[in-house]
Amino acid sequence: MLVFDVETLPAYSPFAIIACAASKNAWYSWVSPWLLGETEDMRQLIPLGDGTVPRVVVGHNVSYDRGRIQEEYNINGTQNRFLDTMAMHVAVKGISSHQRPAWEKHRKTKKEAAQRRDEAIDTVYSMIDEGEEKLRLAKTPEERADVERGLRDLHESIPVLLAKESLEADEEQITQKRWEDLTSANSLADVAKLHCGIDVDKEIRNDFMECTREEIREGLHDYLQYCASDVAVTHAVFTKTLPAFLASCPSPVSFAGVLTMGSALLTVNQEWETYIANAEAKYNELGDSIKKRLVDLALEARALMEGDKWKDDPWLSQMDWTPKVAGKTRGILPVTSDSTPPPEQEVECEMTESTEPVEHRQPAWFKEFTNLGPLNPSVINRTAPLLLRASFEDQPMQYTTTDGWHYLSNGEITRLPKATNKVLNVISATHGKPHLKSGQLTTVDNELAMAIASGDRSPETADRLTALATAAAALSPEEAEQDPWLSQLKWKMVKAPDPSSSDRNGKATKLKKAKKAAATKPPPVYWPKWFWDLSKPKKDMPPGSLDVTVRNRTSPLLLRLSWKGFPLFYSREHGWTFRVPVDAEFDTRVAALEFHDAADAALQDARLRGFVFYKLPHKDGEKANVGNPLAKTFMMYAEDGTLTSPFEEAKDALDMNAQCSYWISARDRVVKQMVVWQDARLDIGIPQPEDPAKKWGIILPQVITMGTVTRRAIEKTWLTASNAKANRVGSELKAMVRAPPGYAIVGADVDSEELWISSVMGDAQFGLHGATAIGWMTLEGTKAAGTDLHSKTASILGISRNQAKVFNYSRIYGAGMRHAVLLLLQSNPGMLPEQAQKLAENLYASTKGKNTHRGDLFGRKFWYGGTESYVFNKLEEIALSDRPQTPALGCGITYALSKEYLPEGFGSDYMPSRINWVVQSSGVDYLHLLIVAMDYLIQKYNIQARYLISVHDELRYLVKEEDQYRAALALQIANLWTRSLFSFKLGMDDLPQGVAFFSAVDIDHVLRKEVDMPCITPSQPNPIAPGESLDILQVLEKTHGGSLWPGGAPMAERDGLDCSGDLSGYREPDCLKHRASSVAWLRAQATKSFEEVQELAKQYTGPRGKGPKFRRYQQDNTQKRLKKIRALGNGDGVDWSKTIELLLKSLDIDK
Repeated sequence: MLVFDVETLPAYSPFAIIACAASKNAWYSWVSPWLLGETEDMRQLIPLGDGTVPRVVVGHNVSYDRGRIQEEYNINGTQNRFLDTMAMHVAVKGISSHQRPAWEKHRKTKKEAAQRRDEAIDTVYSMIDEGEEKLRLAKTPEERADVERGLRDLHESIPVLLAKESLEADEEQITQKRWEDLTSANSLADVAKLHCGIDVDKEIRNDFMECTREEIREGLHDYLQYCASDVAVTHAVFTKTLPAFLASCPSPVSFAGVLTMGSALLTVNQEWETYIANAEAKYNELGDSIKKRLVDLALEARALMEGDKWKDDPWLSQMDWTPKVAGKTRGILPVTSDSTPPPEQEVECEMTESTEPVEHRQPAWFKEFTNLGPLNPSVINRTAPLLLRASFEDQPMQYTTTDGWHYLSNGEITRLPKATNKVLNVISATHGKPHLKSGQLTTVDNELAMAIASGDRSPETADRLTALATAAAALSPEEAEQDPWLSQLKWKMVKAPDPSSSDRNGKATKLKKAKKAAATKPPPVYWPKWFWDLSKPKKDMPPGSLDVTVRNRTSPLLLRLSWKGFPLFYSREHGWTFRVPVDAEFDTRVAALEFHDAADAALQDARLRGFVFYKLPHKDGEKANVGNPLAKTFMMYAEDGTLTSPFEEAKDALDMNAQCSYWISARDRVVKQMVVWQDARLDIGIPQPEDPAKKWGIILPQVITMGTVTRRAIEKTWLTASNAKANRVGSELKAMVRAPPGYAIVGADVDSEELWISSVMGDAQFGLHGATAIGWMTLEGTKAAGTDLHSKTASILGISRNQAKVFNYSRIYGAGMRHAVLLLLQSNPGMLPEQAQKLAENLYASTKGKNTHRGDLFGRKFWYGGTESYVFNKLEEIALSDRPQTPALGCGITYALSKEYLPEGFGSDYMPSRINWVVQSSGVDYLHLLIVAMDYLIQKYNIQARYLISVHDELRYLVKEEDQYRAALALQIANLWTRSLFSFKLGMDDLPQGVAFFSAVDIDHVLRKEVDMPCITPSQPNPIAPGESLDILQVLEKTHGGSLWPGGAPMAERDGLDCSGDLSGYREPDCLKHRASSVAWLRAQATKSFEEVQELAKQYTGPRGKGPKFRRYQQDNTQKRLKKIRALGNGDGVDWSKTIELLLKSLDIDK
């Protein structure tokens, strides 16, 4: 076993520069030849050793480290297996997305309390220091006695402050363990603190983000020490998380499945680079045409500034027309006149009196500087650091009234080290001197800064500071805007004091010698502020270039968008709205808006003048704000005439946004994929193509094998990639994974995986497949006949089958009525909200059923009278048990979702998350069983195949072409074994043939959802040749009647190969624990009559729950007890629909 960690310089390349590892017997380190200056090739991989030697490599987010190991870039695979301490932490002590806001609030509260306590202790110590100084200077016995008495009180207060935290912690521990204290963020530092109590200093990590190669090389010893310390901390975390994971997920299948999933690999060829180039070119082509038209509209609108015509335009009048001077940074250069006067001439003139002073203007900050003087405390505290261009660790210092002086680290506001409160003076003895000496704080004149920090207020210091201010004031506001320090000053131009001398009568005089002006200065060019903002200087763009796209807030206004004929208006509070005259004929059930934000004052004034404003509809309901009316979700409104514009470009903009939405979101992740190409130094196991234009490479996806509380794997690019769509640029991403010559990609999608798992859990109460309505529909319903669950739901609701699929899965995942109503309104824009509410209520009543809402009937609350009541009662039974476990492999729920650590009460128990855990975590068990079964069959029958990737319910292998059909048969057998084990663990000793096998196994040469998908997109116009799809009968034909042997030899019942394994520690499962306890309980779930439920409950002899009055009393007491500590995050108001949408991405359904 090796514990392993690498470090990179992201600014240079994704390849490692140093690495450290530790085994049982030795420490190892590696340094990149590029870092040492031995080569200029940054693409250096770390040799780990002979790939045929079995080893387990442990790391935190270890997939990142794996991507830098040389031996892993080979399609033949290695015996290395990777174990992720972060993944094990998530599986044992992770939190759901709905818990995160409450946890963040709890963490912030604790941090602030600790900070206040530390500040109080620091204050006490400061007072003690002052008291001891007073004691030393005391002259009389009375003074000494008073000071000593005060010092005694201060010393006695320190233990009280230190003990306060432990007393509070003890009270909480006695009362209730908090789920918020049992979890942490996923970084190594946070996980080490939670599991091991180790405080990790990660400050040096910033050096890898900011330093040069030479700087890292100079401090190589320190950086190797840092990397080695991470290895040591990772090992400490490993010793805690592995036993915890094995206790929570005791089945060897869970452990083995995770190891295999950590070895994902994708092969690509030269088409990968072509794909990126084509997608980028198409994106630019579509965007440039729209952008050109938007630029033209912006120029036309700017021309209206002269005559104030914009004031009469409801769209343009919303923009900021404040005049702004356009200078060099906006592409406006000084105009040279043809009639240039002669060179400067000195002329004699008489002193004359003038009563017309010449007006001079200067920046407001400089006027304040000259009025107050350079050594004024206000100037020293607020202006001097900016004139000196003070930086901390190369980050510009910034000042705000809220946070004082600070700098930004990774985008977060960061105070200076050891600053307990906001810093008001950075060039001071407290903060300036020590940081200037250490080199962390730097300025353009460190000598002057040190003098100011040391208290030097001499005339020389004042002159040097004045020189800096004068030089800065000579800049134009446009030039100062580009300076991160000077841009913080007030650059409004104000009238300066008259610089000319005055006589006794106060009349200005002119000098005898004067110079004629060499040329008259051209008048300034003014632009409206909205146009000035659009032309803000951008890197790699010439000055004056307009940055206007369909994603700008200005674009809907330039396009004059209207909703049902009424102009669109943007509100800071409500997002995009539309304005209707109060006397217009307009019927709607949507509530009119009111405006409270100061930024919406103009809209509030319009309300008072007789206009009414309404929100644009959002897919997430009335409370959500529309951020962009040109988003792809508004395409259908443009097509039906609801969203209109006088310009055709509006529809083109919507279409362009829809086509490019995928590439816009995925582009950075795709471009940053680390592709290692085969060359003379690296053999990836693929024959080198004879054509020099062709090449092969490998991508190692950075898969976190258990990235969520349900133990689902996550990865930013490949596990979220959609299937190719004809109107989505770049959506052919997955099809860029190609099988090398002589290989095929063999895989299958599990048919309705989580629907079958849910339905078979309901059937388990009877011990018979198909015993429930949803169970029978899952087994016997067909899409062709319209008798499957999705088709039935679609016909009842009047929506498409794909929309019904979203509806059904979201219900199983735990979504409530609100989400159902939103889905119906999205599917039928003309439907009234109350109609959608009624329809959803009826469907939920007929599917999920009604709830008893009391625990004294059959010992629990339960659903009854619905076709899916058996399913939801079983799911809730598992979720509400003391130790929830998945039926198949007995994996436990995370601490943060355990009943033991959650308060009772609606919302606070995170019930939907727990139900979702039961379904999805069982789906993960299914995948692990499939993978482990395939590993066994591949090894036993010598099938030349390796694990490629799995995407939730999809599994793919890279197989030699001569073994492709044997691999297909192995997949069918693995699926048969997996479903058999599920059925066995749920108390059923048979399995219907209809669900025993995959409906089809795909044999393909590219990675895609279906073998017949042509993968034609705007950036990929050429269809990809189809692959081969085989059902179980066709697979049997191809494998000599079902032989896994290479030559097609018959499958003997006893083939002489040992397959028993080690059964030590195996415990016989209780397969009947999910069987219903009585016939009365089964009947109560099926009846629609609550009176019958009450009668049947009288026959029940099991443990009885408490009635509603007792429960309410108990709950009130619990809440009162908890409030004595502090309020818990309760999950109320959580928008579960967002999570449902994330869960449904794997279904790849267009709504």
